[in-house]
Order: sequence, then C-alpha cells, then structure tokens
Amino acid sequence: MLAIFAIAAGLMYARILPALLAVPLMALGIAAVAGTGPSGLESTLVDGVVRLKTVIATVVFGALLSRVTLATGIAETIVSYAAEFGGDRPASLALVLCAAVALLFTSLTGLGAIIMVGSIVLPIMLTLGIPRKTAATLFMLAYALGYIFNIAQWTFYTNTFGVARTQMQPYAYVLGAIDLVALCVFAFVRFRATRGSANWAVAAEEPIARRRAPLYALITPALPIALYFALGLDPIVAFALAALYGTLTAAPRKAIGTLVASAIRGVEDVAPAILLFMGIGMLLVATALPAVHAALRPIVSAVAPRSWFGYVALFGILSPLALYRGPLNPFGVGIAVYTVLAGLGVLPAVTLVAAVMAVVQVQNVCDPTNTQNVWVANFTGVPVNDITKLTLPYQTAVAIAATLAVAAFGGALLGTQPFHAGSPASAGELMTPAPRSGLYAPSSSANTIAVDAGSGDDAEIAATEVADGLTRSWHLRTVTYAQDPGASDCSQKPFTAYAKVTVSDDEVGIQLSDCAGWPVDEWYVPRGTSVRASALAALFRMRTWSIERPLAAANLFASGLAIDPQKPAPAYYYSLFKSEDGQMRAFVRPGGPAYVAGLRTNDIVEKLDGKYWWEYGTFQTQARAYDGKPHTFVIQRGKVEQTVALGISGTAGPVPFGVPARPPPSTSPTPARP
Repeated sequence: MLAIFAIAAGLMYARILPALLAVPLMALGIAAVAGTGPSGLESTLVDGVVRLKTVIATVVFGALLSRVTLATGIAETIVSYAAEFGGDRPASLALVLCAAVALLFTSLTGLGAIIMVGSIVLPIMLTLGIPRKTAATLFMLAYALGYIFNIAQWTFYTNTFGVARTQMQPYAYVLGAIDLVALCVFAFVRFRATRGSANWAVAAEEPIARRRAPLYALITPALPIALYFALGLDPIVAFALAALYGTLTAAPRKAIGTLVASAIRGVEDVAPAILLFMGIGMLLVATALPAVHAALRPIVSAVAPRSWFGYVALFGILSPLALYRGPLNPFGVGIAVYTVLAGLGVLPAVTLVAAVMAVVQVQNVCDPTNTQNVWVANFTGVPVNDITKLTLPYQTAVAIAATLAVAAFGGALLGTQPFHAGSPASAGELMTPAPRSGLYAPSSSANTIAVDAGSGDDAEIAATEVADGLTRSWHLRTVTYAQDPGASDCSQKPFTAYAKVTVSDDEVGIQLSDCAGWPVDEWYVPRGTSVRASALAALFRMRTWSIERPLAAANLFASGLAIDPQKPAPAYYYSLFKSEDGQMRAFVRPGGPAYVAGLRTNDIVEKLDGKYWWEYGTFQTQARAYDGKPHTFVIQRGKVEQTVALGISGTAGPVPFGVPARPPPSTSPTPARP
C-alpha cells in the first residue's frame, strides 16, 4: 500500500497522471493488494463513486450560482465598484480588490469562476502598475481567504469527517483573521520591495455583461453564507435560492435562459472536481475496508500526533507536504492519511478538520499542480513555481499559527478538548473503579475469570487446559459459566472476565470479554495433533497481550473493565453495526452509560441527532459511537419507537473502552432501509 501511495504521488508530482485518475486508481490498488477480493473491489468502485454524493450535488449547485453571478454582471459590478473605491492608489486598490475577490469566493466554485473573476480583477491591477507577481499572488491569497467560508468546501468537511457546522464556525473566524493578517503583511512587503509596473490589459475570455447590476442584486454572492450560517439551511437550498434571487434581480427578462445556461456551464466548470470527489469517495471506502484499515492502522498510529507539539509540527511546520498532491493534501494522497486518522480516533474529528483547514490554506495558494495556479500564472505571465516560492512562507506561517491557536484555545474554539485528556499512567497504576451500578463486578469477584467451553468434547478438553493454565501460571481463580455474559450487567457476576474457548477442524481460539460480554480481544492458533497443546498456544498469545497491555489486563481482572489510561478513547460503551437486513443496530454493554440511558443491543436506529442515519452515511454514523459525544437516538424496539438521549441527568459519563472484535448477530430480519 505504501508503494502504491509513493507511485501515485510520484506520477502526480511528475504530472504524468492527474489526481482525478491517480486517486481512484490508488483506491482500487490498495483494495486489491489488501486481499479484499472481487467484493472489495466492487464495493470500492460502486459505493465509492456515490460516497460523496452530497458534496458533489453541493458543488454543482455552487457552480450554478457561480455562473449566474458571472453571466448577470454581478461579479463585474462588485469588482468595478471596488476599483472605483480604491481610486488611483495601487496598494489601496489592490487590497480593496482582494476584499471583493474574497467575498465572491465564499460562494463561487470551479475553474470557470477563477477565470471569469481573474479576467476582470487581474487586468485592473496590471493596468494600474501593480507588478505581475504581486497581482498574481494577491489574487491567489484573496481567493484562499474567501474559500475558508466556501459552503461547498464546508459540505466536504462535514460529510467526510462527520463534524457539525456549528463546531467549526469559531475556528473558521480565527483562521480567516490569521489569513487576512498574512495577506496584508504580504501586500505591505511586496509593495515596499517592488517598484516595477506592468501596464497591460487583456480582453475577457468570453463576452460578459457590461451593464451594471442593481445594487440590491450585489448581495447574491453573500446570500448563501447568510442562509447557511445564520438560518441553517441546507447548502443546496442556499445555493439554489441565491441563484434564483440573482437571476430575478439582475436579469429578470432572461431568467429561464440564464438559469439553464448557467446550470450547463456550471457542470462543465466543476466536472474535474466531480471526478476527483468520486475518486476521493473510492479512497474513503477502500481505506475503511477491514483488511486495509488493519494494515494501515499500525503505521498511521505510530506517526499520529497525540499532543499539541506533534499536532503543530505535523499540520503546521510540515504543512508544505500538501504540495504536489502530497501526503497531507486532502485532495490527493493525503485523503487516505486523514481517513485512517479519523478511523483511529487518535484526534477528535473536529480537531482533525481544523488541521485539514489549516493545511488547505497552503494547498489552495501554493500548490503548483492546482488548475487555478496554472491559469493565473499563464494569464499574468508569471512562472507557476514563482507563486509557490513567494507565498509558501506566508501560508506555512498561517498553518502554524492556526494549529497553535487550536493547541492554546482549542476548547473554546472547537467546543471540546482538542486532544484526549490525561497523561499516560505508569505501568504500575491501576484505575480505581468509581461506584457505578452494573458497570463493574463486585470486589469479591476480583481476579476471577469464567471459562466457557464451546460445543464438543475437544472444546471441553481445551477449556480444561486453559483453566488449569490460568490457575497455575496466572494465579487467577476460574469458574465455569455457560450463559451469555452480555445478557446482564456486572453487579452480580462472580467473575471479572469471561473467556470462551472454541475448537473447530482448523483452529483453537480464545475469545476474551469483560464481565458484561464486551469484547476485549481474541486469539486463534492452528489446530495441531494435540488439542491441549493448541489450547496452551492460544493461552500463550493471551499472555503476550497481557504483557503488551498491562494496564488493560490488570484493570480487567481487578474490576471487570479493560481500561487503559495510556490509550484513552472516550465512549459510552456502545457501537453501531449494519445488519444483513440493511438496518443500523446498536450493540450495548450492559451496565454501561448507553445502557443506563436506555439503549439496548439490537435496537434499530432510525434517527441520530434528528436526522435519519443514512443521511450521514454508514461510516459516519458508526463513527459517532466512538466520538464520546452525548448523541440522541430515535430507535425502534419491536413495534415501539422510542427516543434515547445519552448523557441525560443521572446517566454515567463516557469511559474508555476497547473496540468490539466482531459485531453481534442480528435478530429476526426486518424490511431493508432504502
């Protein structure tokens, strides 16, 4: 997989293969080498191309608004007013034009919008004597400043990483302020250092409206921002209403023709972006496949930042790694890195998105493989790498400052602690169980493990050998227990851990759970000629686990909960899984916070935080079980629909947990969700 990443990055860097082809090929390649088989490849392709369907639709409607704004003369009118306001002072005019460009690109999307706005703004700058390199770089910086608040971009963040719009707003304002300061400093330095001029004007690429649009039509580019951020409308609705308003106010007699033409031209403008989003969706699906995730998890986990220093170093100081579709570029190779980071839960999702937004400020302005960079460079007659050289120090400083802001003020900006709280405990520390009904086993059950033999005489022999080994070498008490430990909480359990021994024709295994049946880990060895020897080999693997995870093992056997302070993962002790009938179901640990709140195993989840779960998507819905947040569910239990709210008064708070090794079987089939 790493070789595929490197080859894809090299081909994109050498401009042999564009990103819109390299990314989907990368997705299929890693799915293939992971051994997922034809079903994995089919899932990567079929599910992947529609994985970001909401983002794609939003981009299309954003492009519609872009074309309406350009065709009706709204964009040209805004720029012309800005030019008049700036007068004949080049520096002042440049900053005013930058403000106009930033305002426009809060809603405009696509290369077509870059070309049309640039065709208006850049000649004005050049005819007033602003040097070519200064004009080109200021335009790119202003574009990136406005794009911080671009709704289509926000849809990509919220749908890909499962964060809420309201979580990101305070941070976006701070990032915008940092970027604005960088733009002003850059302009000051450039105008002080350069005295050359470039008196040059060119005709626009295509005829545009010359009659100024009415003043009340000029709010069109900002209208989606107000509808989205202030009123909370869906981005697609916001774009559609803004396009309709702009057409009716600026060109009412040509409304139908303008809308139809803008829709067609808009799709043409964003066709490359649509293909790229399809490829990114394929990569998201591929990296979520169990085999792929299992292979990438150790590598990404080893380099993943777990402190503010690592966060600033990776996403701030090393943000230039986003160039050339590199390992930090969310629209290139980096999407695989961010996806695995999101799945690992090393960083809260909102902290990860904040890092992506900081890195994107480097990518949007400095990456010479961007189509906007290439067009601006060609239009102004500036080598594309010169734009990178001039802007990279400033945008890297923006990324560093933004990540430092998260490290220093993340709790206030993001509404949650940016990094998992708590420092690693020493190897000798044990968690002291807080009194919580049903969550822990009684103190009298400490260091007692239940051993359950599966069906068959060989399983009985293996279970006996495992029980003897636990007693002799581990100094644990053992009891026999043939019931389902997940049927009740731990308040009356005579054991803290439960080990089920299984024997098949091919292997002998031990499945270790806590006192309420919550999976901890499992180990399997090939079945040899001696079942006893194979059982001891499986027990040896369990022993290795206890040495590698001493805190988890010690807490499990002492209290009935495999807590490891060195690997904190806030949760409410439940997970979500999609059963064969197409329903999203819950798997809940008895006695845990979600259980106390009223959630039960095999409850059918209809809605999550007010939305149907399929509106988020399978991956994002399941990921919410691990984000430690008090979600609200509408569930169906039998024929009764109920509402369950986590974190309500009287329920237990989040506690660390281990991820279930295998989902539980579903109950009787129910009609599949369309």
